[in-house]
Amino acid sequence: MDSTATDEPMTESTRPASRDPRLFIKEMVMRNFKSYAGEQRVGPFHKSFSAVVGPNGSGKSNVIDAMLFVFGKRAKQMRLNKVSELIHNSTNHQNLDSAGVSVHFQEIIDLDDGAYEVVPGSDFVITRVAFRDNSSKYYINDRASNFTEVTKLLRGKGVDLDNNRFLILQGEVEQISLMKPKAQGPHDEGFLEYLEDIIGTNKYVEKMMNHLKSRWCVGKLAEKERESLEGVKNEAEDYMLKELSLLKWQEKATTLASENNVTEMAELQATVSSLEANVKLEREKIQENTKTLKELEALHVKYMKRQEELDSDLRRCKDEFKEFERQDLKHREDFKHLKQKIKKLDDKLEKDSTKIADLTKECEESTDLIPRLEEDIPKLQKLLVDEEKILEEIKENSKAETEVFRSELADHEAGLAAYEDAQKQINETHKRIETKTSSLKDIQNKLEKLKLEASEARQMEQTCLEEQERQIPLEQAARQKVAELLSVMESEKNQGSVLKAILQAKESNLIPGIHGRMGDLGAIDAKYDTAISTACPGLDYIVVETTAAAQACVELLRSQNLGVATFMILEKQAHHVPRLKEKIVTPEGNTILAENIDQATRIAYGGKKEFWRVVTLDGALFEKSGTMTGGGGKPRGGKMGTSIRAASVSGEAMANAEKELSDLVESLSNIRKKLGDAVKRYRDSEKAISPLEMEFAKSQKEVDSLKLLLSDLEKQLDSLKAASEPLKDEVDRLKELGNIISAEEQEINRLMQGSKQLKEKALGLQNKIENAGGERLKNQKSKVNKIQSDIDKNSTEINRRKVQIETGQKTIKKLTKGIEESRNEKERLMGEKEKLSSTFKEIEQKAFTVQENYKRTQETLSSLALVFALHHYKPTPLYVMDEIDAALDFKNVSIVGHYVKDRTKDAQFIIISLRNNMFELADRLVGIYKTDNCTKSITINPGSFVVCEQAS
Repeated sequence: MDSTATDEPMTESTRPASRDPRLFIKEMVMRNFKSYAGEQRVGPFHKSFSAVVGPNGSGKSNVIDAMLFVFGKRAKQMRLNKVSELIHNSTNHQNLDSAGVSVHFQEIIDLDDGAYEVVPGSDFVITRVAFRDNSSKYYINDRASNFTEVTKLLRGKGVDLDNNRFLILQGEVEQISLMKPKAQGPHDEGFLEYLEDIIGTNKYVEKMMNHLKSRWCVGKLAEKERESLEGVKNEAEDYMLKELSLLKWQEKATTLASENNVTEMAELQATVSSLEANVKLEREKIQENTKTLKELEALHVKYMKRQEELDSDLRRCKDEFKEFERQDLKHREDFKHLKQKIKKLDDKLEKDSTKIADLTKECEESTDLIPRLEEDIPKLQKLLVDEEKILEEIKENSKAETEVFRSELADHEAGLAAYEDAQKQINETHKRIETKTSSLKDIQNKLEKLKLEASEARQMEQTCLEEQERQIPLEQAARQKVAELLSVMESEKNQGSVLKAILQAKESNLIPGIHGRMGDLGAIDAKYDTAISTACPGLDYIVVETTAAAQACVELLRSQNLGVATFMILEKQAHHVPRLKEKIVTPEGNTILAENIDQATRIAYGGKKEFWRVVTLDGALFEKSGTMTGGGGKPRGGKMGTSIRAASVSGEAMANAEKELSDLVESLSNIRKKLGDAVKRYRDSEKAISPLEMEFAKSQKEVDSLKLLLSDLEKQLDSLKAASEPLKDEVDRLKELGNIISAEEQEINRLMQGSKQLKEKALGLQNKIENAGGERLKNQKSKVNKIQSDIDKNSTEINRRKVQIETGQKTIKKLTKGIEESRNEKERLMGEKEKLSSTFKEIEQKAFTVQENYKRTQETLSSLALVFALHHYKPTPLYVMDEIDAALDFKNVSIVGHYVKDRTKDAQFIIISLRNNMFELADRLVGIYKTDNCTKSITINPGSFVVCEQAS
């Protein structure tokens, strides 16, 4: 679907005030070009803002390649090796002979309501066709042409083919901001050369170099000539003074002849009028340039605000990154703790598995042994029946009495076990608290030490800064003093034999009344040295007190054949003052000081009746006669110092000044070194404090939790201790039982004595009985005793084995359950470990993505700012850009999109974009899609669809 409702041409009757026409790409026709099979039309494009959209790989970038092809670019610039590779090749379209692209241009005039008017007869079509033999042909309006004619035509229409500012390929927009400030070699191109090439000032470089070279040669020759004519100049000045009286008489004759110059004056006035008109024209140009400068400054302020926003975003990103670092440290500590816990669980699993194997083996052995032991038990138990009956009777008799004590013993043992467990936990908690407290003290000591070091470093930094601020003026003063002494010495070397002879006469008091050279008797700021040296040649005059002193100096110079000198006699001056140091009168009159040559020109030639004498800071001098000198060669200087010069400078004074300067420079260098060390120490301390503070806070929380646990355990211990203490009734009962036990023990002792006597008597009777039974009875008793021993032994072993089996089975169940719990805990910890690892990767990836996006955004915005600024300075009628918004975030894409929307009022923008907040601002959308490996195009007008929806 194609709609051109918003940019229909206007008729002649509705045309507003005329504007300058601009070039406009109406549409493009491609024939078997790259992914375009057959003849495909791309467009029509809007006169202002058109967006080319489509999925990746559909052939959007081939639109720019087609324009590069038509504008004469080589295959390498289109990412190909040969021109023949531009010919389409797909399954259904093979072995095609050629590929061609036609770009339809026309010139239009923009109207106030957004419409436009086509300039009659301005339509033209440029076509380029590529063939299988890697050749190509150009056509203009179906007429055979060539590369030179095509580029000449496009340049004539304002297309910048030299710098390709109108074509920005994918990824090229960031390359502009990465250019070097200046070319490193004669064949390289830096940012300065890029701008000069666009502005057009590079054509003056060669002329300027040749002009500077010729001026330098002329200056050298003139300087050499001037030096050779110095003596002649002095003689000429003396001669001119002598002829001054003659000129006064000739003035009368000149006045009589002035009538003949009336005609020449009229011509000069006409010339002045012409110059004034030129000055007015130049001033208008200056005003226009000033207006343009203000617009550029406003644009600069706008981008500076944007820069501040980006700086704010950068600070926010840095804060987020700092938070990420804190989380990273926490996650790493948790990760380390989990690894240790997993290792302990693995060790426990291994030990429990070994223990289960041992217990299983013991159970198997006991299971095998029990049947054998049980076979002997029935035989042996018959002999124990009577004893067991007796034992049961005894047990029944003592059961009631012992049951009470056993219950009390069990309760006390349970309380005692809980008490001992609580005491054990308290001891362990105390140890952990002591360990953590010790660790906290170490961390706190480290923190205090680091903070002290940071404070000392900061204090050292402040001290060094103060010392540096104090030393810099001293160093500058010493450097200025050395420079002045060198200037005096250099002046003494350069001054001629004339001045040396006069100064020697002054030093030796040979001629009284000599004050010295005028420039040496005064002082001025170094800023005005060049100006006063240029405007006041009288600074080389010799100042003397009387005419006699001047005549004596002239006689001295004549006798030694040294040359001539000019003298200022103070007693002959009209405004003579007794104290020379209060005022020095020069013969130059009033001279105005200007900052630069433009200001000097306005002042010098701005008077209505006469010119002013003006001198600039760089030595350009405007005389009252209207002539200008200086400004081309090396400026004069050194005729007056920043302080009153001494008569001469000794080597010792110079050495002392240089030593003082060297000491100050060395001291300042040491201070700066200390300052750098202090700053480094402060930064290192600050960097080390942050993780220690985090570790301190973490350890402090652990100590607080342990102290809370200790408090709970102590409360529990007190309750257990109270529960384990016997009551008063129980104590009384125990005392009563003790008394009963004592009485019973005494009775037992008495009975034991009687029993002992009875046993001795029974033993005697038993011996008699045994002797009476003979050897057979002894053997039978021995067998009975052995059987009883075997029964006891087997019973004991059976009981021990049964208990061992039950204990082993319980232990196996307990260990199996523990192993299962440990495996579950290990799996959970492994899951947390994987989660932490993924969190680490996400944090690192997120930080890298933020940094990379910020860098690419800065480069893209800087380059686009330059492109739009150059468009404001030197407009180009059309721009074609390929995914300039790829590296921008949503906010910056919107800003650039609205800026392009605003700037398309006087230029045509064709932008390839995949960002909806960019192409939704376009006046027309050109859709690119691919079916059957062939690219096709469809053009729509978004505004028409909005109207249709509202209408429906």
